[in-house]
Order: sequence, then structure tokens, then C-alpha cells
Amino acid sequence: MKIGIYGAPYSGKTTIFKLLVGDVNEEIGIAKVPDERVDFLSKLYRPKKTTYATIEFVDLPGLSPELPRKEKNQILSKIQNVDALLWVVRAFKDESVPRYFDNAGKEAEYLHDELLIRDLEIAETNIEKLKNAKRKLSHDEEHQLEALEKCAKALNEEKFVKLIDLSEDEKKALSSFGFFTMKESIIAVNLDEESFKKKAYEGKEKVEEIVNENSLAMMEMCGKLEMEINELEEDERKEFLNDLGLKESGIDRLAKVVYSALGLISFFTVGEDEVRAWTIRKGTNFKKAAGKIHTDIERGFIRAEVVKYNDMKELKSMKEIKSKGLMRLEGKESIVEDGDIVNIRFNV
Repeated sequence: MKIGIYGAPYSGKTTIFKLLVGDVNEEIGIAKVPDERVDFLSKLYRPKKTTYATIEFVDLPGLSPELPRKEKNQILSKIQNVDALLWVVRAFKDESVPRYFDNAGKEAEYLHDELLIRDLEIAETNIEKLKNAKRKLSHDEEHQLEALEKCAKALNEEKFVKLIDLSEDEKKALSSFGFFTMKESIIAVNLDEESFKKKAYEGKEKVEEIVNENSLAMMEMCGKLEMEINELEEDERKEFLNDLGLKESGIDRLAKVVYSALGLISFFTVGEDEVRAWTIRKGTNFKKAAGKIHTDIERGFIRAEVVKYNDMKELKSMKEIKSKGLMRLEGKESIVEDGDIVNIRFNV
């Protein structure tokens, strides 16, 4: 799962990228998804290795309003290679850092409109191409044309493609166009300390309107505070967060919000060698989930022995869980639930 960090210059986009993935000099980095369940299981099993769920982030170039359309499209084309977008919207005030927009609402609106404009161009160009074809369209092409016209109508009404009622066949017909407004988006509003403490900033209503109208996920954070938190030792960090009335840092919350907004869940494998969180999409069955561990395990799947995390947290022993009849056996078509502790029986 690859997430593109999308925003205007001077929004704090690269700061948030580096806080998520570490101070790397690359445009791509891996962020750990904090999970207190992994922490608990690791303390319980004391394994040689502990592995958290991860998300890959890409720091996309800043989209400057002053760029000509052609250059904007070159930057936007990089979105083709990501699965979802994390918009970073500036709400902080800092006279030493230039800004393009008066407030967060205008900046969010600009980012929103740029995605719409690009998708509408793609839809209209391909509609024209199909309509001007000097031959009879195939059945698939006619179906594609209908779906594209449906998209163009919605985009002209400033509606994201992901909100259109499309059949599975229509989605398949549109898959090659890579509409940006079909991807999931999460907005991270980057506040200054004062705004963060007051939970108020200029343009907030407009940001919330864009979030609600387009079914986006959203969170507010303060990049400057996050940088300070990141430099502290573990004990000092907890104390600092307590003083702010927070249980975890904004970056930890952001990683979790992104994970959840994309419909991802974790199941766990445990043992003396490793405690590990595995990432799957909500609704994945046990056979397919087994393939995440190894293709041979999926191929030779017999059954899954499954324990609920909450039962493990309460009883702290697999022996106790079994004695109380709380371990269940699941077949290949059963659906994995978030937090399941799984042992796969297989034969290759």
C-alpha cells in the first residue's frame, strides 16, 4: 500500500513525511503503524523479533498554483503510482515561511479542484477519442464511453468519481484511466501550537465541508510540536503528551487514521521467534490471509486456529484459552477479523 503525500509548497508536507518515515533523504519511506496490541504480545512472548504493520509513503512534489497547466500535470502524473493520497493542508501561521493561500479552507479547495480538473481532462479527452473513432466501437468501448460520460457529468458537478454509483463492470471499464478522485484521500491539517490548543483556525469550516462532501478522513496536528516530541526520550515524550492532554503523538495517530481509512486491518502471528502484525484488507478470508505469510501456506491451507486478542490480553496464556474453549477453528472461506491471533495448519 503506497500513500502519496500531496500538498502545496510550504504546507509542511515534507516535515510530516520525515516524521512518519524517519529523516530519510529519499522521496519514498516506510512508516511503522504503532499498535499497543503488538506491544502487549511482544512483552508476553519476548520474541527475538517484533514486526509492526507498515505503510509506504511517497513525498510528492509541491503543487504550486503559479505553475502552468502542463507542469502541474507532470507533478500530478506521479499520483498514478500511489494507492491513496494524504493531503497536507497548511493552517499554521509563520511570517518566516511564505504561503500561497490566506487560510486552510482556500488551500484545501485548491488541492480538491486540481484533482477534479485533472480527472475531467482525462474523461473528456477519452470521450472525444471514442466518439471520433473512425470505426464502429466494440461492445466494451461503448460500455467504456457510457462510464466515462457518467464520470464527466459528476466531475463537472464537482463530485469525486469514488462517490458515483458505479457497477463492478463500470469500475473495470474505468480502471485503466487511473482517476485520482477514485482513490481514497485523508486530510492532515497542519496547525501552529496556538491553533492546535484552541482547536480553531481560519478556514476550518471550508475544510470540514470538503471532507464531508467527499467522504474523506481528516485529522488535525501540529508539525512543529511533532518535531519537538520526536526528539524526546520515551519517558519525556509521555510526560510532554500528558501535559498536552494527549495519549499518543499526532504522527502515531496519523499512521492509524491512514491505516483505518484505507480499510486495512491487522492479524497477528505469535511465538518465541517473532511477534508480527500482518496487513490485509477488511473482508479477507483466512486462505488469502495465509498467502500474506507465504504462498506455500495458502496453497496447502487446511485450517486456521484462531484466538481473539482480548481473550489473550485477559488470560495471557494459550493453555488457559484452550482450557476455556476459546480457541476456534476456521476454514478457508471464513473472514479474518481485526486483532485475530492466527496459527495456520497447512500441508504442501
